[in-house]
Amino acid sequence: MAIPALSIGVSALRMNETRVAVAADNIANATNRVALDPAARPQGETGYTPRTVAPVSLDGGGVRATIQAVDPASTAVPNGQGGVDAMPNVDLTTEIITLNDASRSYESAASVIRTADEMQQTLLDVVG
Repeated sequence: MAIPALSIGVSALRMNETRVAVAADNIANATNRVALDPAARPQGETGYTPRTVAPVSLDGGGVRATIQAVDPASTAVPNGQGGVDAMPNVDLTTEIITLNDASRSYESAASVIRTADEMQQTLLDVVG
């Protein structure tokens, strides 16, 4: 029983590590702007595409993170010069909440791992 709990806990740690990384990346790039008209952009510049993380349940327990692009990726905003820019579709409030939630979930997964380890050690003490 302890071994599946360990793998489930580790998968949750990895999932929440990914959630924190993606949210941090979204926050860091939230103010990036590019011209809305692709012809007005420097060659090769596409702008930042925000992402989100979705959990996928694994057979035997645990989760795996899948990273998906946010749709729509950008919103139109005035550029102050009579034109329009594309700005990443990032809601900072949602990203901060995601960071807090992932942090608490990470702590919970670490607690599952500690408890599974303690149970395994108790079992070894009883058997040994």
